[in-house]
Amino acid sequence: MYLIKKLVFILFLLVLQVQTSAQTIILTLDNITSNTVCNEVWTEQNLNLRFVTGTADDCAPDACYFDVEPTFVWLYPSRLSVDLSGLQNIQKVEIDVISYCSYFIPQCTFAHLIDSTGMIINTVGNTINTSGDSNNGTLETITIENPTEGLLSEFAISSCEGNVHEIRIYQKNILSNDQIGSDDHAFAIYPNPAIDIININISGDLKYEVTIFDLQGRIMISKKKPSVIDIQALPQGIYLLELKDLDSGQKVIEKIIKEK
Repeated sequence: MYLIKKLVFILFLLVLQVQTSAQTIILTLDNITSNTVCNEVWTEQNLNLRFVTGTADDCAPDACYFDVEPTFVWLYPSRLSVDLSGLQNIQKVEIDVISYCSYFIPQCTFAHLIDSTGMIINTVGNTINTSGDSNNGTLETITIENPTEGLLSEFAISSCEGNVHEIRIYQKNILSNDQIGSDDHAFAIYPNPAIDIININISGDLKYEVTIFDLQGRIMISKKKPSVIDIQALPQGIYLLELKDLDSGQKVIEKIIKEK
């Protein structure tokens, strides 16, 4: 019996290793309507985007001037904001831009990562046009890292005059919704949405801990090796359930919905 349990446990870890991988969300900005206005929300890859006014962290505060092309957008000047509050384990964001900066303002395109409290935790600017060539039209990739690897609320890209062609959001060590419970020897989290309880079904003798966070990163519930979690006391809303293997430290995070 011990040998059988050991084999099941090894199989579980193998499945976890195969299924747990990096994921990239690509925003091509190809399907934005030309009559989009400032603060109007549209959706791409299940993420909400919108043009918003710049702030003191940008080259032109309080401005929201932009244009939409078939395969990219113009910012001159304004911000393009991407809502990241529904994503976990964001490692970095890459943005393909062309910055038409002048000799006097060589750096006029900025990328910001904003945490769950609304604070900017990292900012990166363009570099190609620092020579003062304002018309070179050279595509540049700006990479901005998530220094804390904590929850983020927003990514923003701003420019005094520039194009945004593509945005790539990199996540690590996550499982997609359709992979949860897809193998009888792995695990299942159900029901989701839930009203009063969530069942945790895991094959093998795994030492694990389950933690439920709200979208501000606060711990709401934390239990070691539960098979059932009582969520009746949680307010209605969206939460993040983290399952952690206590031996390897490997984590899987799933979005859950608490209903009335």
